[in-house]
Amino acid sequence: MVIARCSLVAIGLAALAHTAAAQPATPPAPEEPAPPADGPVAAEPLPLDPTLVELSARVQRLEGELAALRAAPRVEPAPAATPPSAPASDWREPFLGFRFGSYGRVTAGTDLAGGKPQPIHVVAHGPRIVEPSYLELDFSYGARWGHSGLIRTILTLAYDDQLFHDTGAFTAGPALRNLYVIAEHDDHAVWVGSRMLRGDDLYLFDYWPLDDLNTVGAGGELRLGRDGDDDRSWLDVAAHVGLNRLRDPFQYQERAVADPELGATTVVQLNRQRTIASARAAYTRLAEPDAGGRPGINLRATLYGELHGIGAGTRRRTSDATLEALPRDWGTTLGAELTAWRDPGDADRTRAASLFVKWSKGLAAFDELAAPTSFDAELRTFPKASELVIGAGGSWDAARYHLVAASYLRRFVDADVNTRDRDDGWEYAVDLRPAVRLHHHGVYAALDLGYEARFPRGLQPTTQAAADPAIVSAAPMLTFHPTGASAWSRPELRLVYRAAHQNDGALALYAPEDPRARTWTHFLGVSAEWWFNSNSYR
Repeated sequence: MVIARCSLVAIGLAALAHTAAAQPATPPAPEEPAPPADGPVAAEPLPLDPTLVELSARVQRLEGELAALRAAPRVEPAPAATPPSAPASDWREPFLGFRFGSYGRVTAGTDLAGGKPQPIHVVAHGPRIVEPSYLELDFSYGARWGHSGLIRTILTLAYDDQLFHDTGAFTAGPALRNLYVIAEHDDHAVWVGSRMLRGDDLYLFDYWPLDDLNTVGAGGELRLGRDGDDDRSWLDVAAHVGLNRLRDPFQYQERAVADPELGATTVVQLNRQRTIASARAAYTRLAEPDAGGRPGINLRATLYGELHGIGAGTRRRTSDATLEALPRDWGTTLGAELTAWRDPGDADRTRAASLFVKWSKGLAAFDELAAPTSFDAELRTFPKASELVIGAGGSWDAARYHLVAASYLRRFVDADVNTRDRDDGWEYAVDLRPAVRLHHHGVYAALDLGYEARFPRGLQPTTQAAADPAIVSAAPMLTFHPTGASAWSRPELRLVYRAAHQNDGALALYAPEDPRARTWTHFLGVSAEWWFNSNSYR
């Protein structure tokens, strides 16, 4: 403050000096005549310029203030406060507040015969070239709690392929795929609600061969052995228990009965829930970079298990209105997965491979969102029904190309007493999709090559002969994904042509007058796919 006031005084003095210098000079007085000889005459005093008088007074005042300021004790300014150091990175930051994410795909095309193309497969999970449009909208809100806790509410709204511009019907098929709350703190978490529980998939088949559950319940996760970012190995353990009750006569049935007072009323005849418990343990080991600084190969080994159970009940037969007792039933799943990958690094190149093995019996051999398709003589699925799945998949990114591959082998046996029906048997599928970069802005030329075949135990329904249905397909395509050079960079736009050949065994699966029973089927169209900030897919 003192220094500032001194500066102002100095500036004022300089201004006054400049003003005084700018005043016009007083013109010289006219030459007076010599005094008379008899003696000098007393001279009159000259008048003073008022401007100079005022300037002189102001200078004196400023000099007085400057002297007083110099005599005052000097106060040293307080040192500036040191800014606080930046806080350490918080893993919760990306999940705080409102967060929006999405997964989606849209397909439009023709079968080159004037019709809308349809997926054609002879196995449970075929190559995903011709697939229906689908959309998921992810909404979440996260807030901190405690020293390092995070609590999030997650909602995923999904829509099927009922597109207004395609059907002309102002309707849609929505479903809630996720609706749960998860509380996380350091290395453990708990959640409650309706949730998709999924692990790694075989992308080219849109298939999760190991863990793929849809359940309403609760679960928890725990990470052991990792105290900081420098730890190179740890163990993840997760478990859950959930329920479902399908609107199917296998689990739920209503019937009309006479009302005690008047008319009729509806009562619940069958009401039995399916309970599903799952557990997963995954050991992860990160590799040290090599001597050249390149990332090493990381490994993860996973063990997985499920236990399914459903209680007894009584339902009413629709054929003769008699009552039928349904017994308790069970199901089990045991599986394992081995995954190897390299970190993407600065070039954002993903290189990974996974191997899956899963063995299921009873209820677990069927989809948990569908009723079993067959039963033994006692109306049970356990232990006769079984499913064995062996799958492998991977991807490789390079500077000018990338490659995605997937394959699986499946053996399924249903629960009925007939051991020679066409529902039982082996099947497999293989799909390979290499792509070569045409332009550095993300334009690629790709070729999808697929083969699928099935080996049923029973005879074909139309020919009553043994035949193994098979389909071979080739799909050249142009793809555009400008956000990155990886096979997993999204969004991605595609221009696709697909030709698929069905052998005699595949044609024998159609009804005699089904127009789809053609040796060659075609698809020409466009598609788009995207994903970002998803809470369902890793």
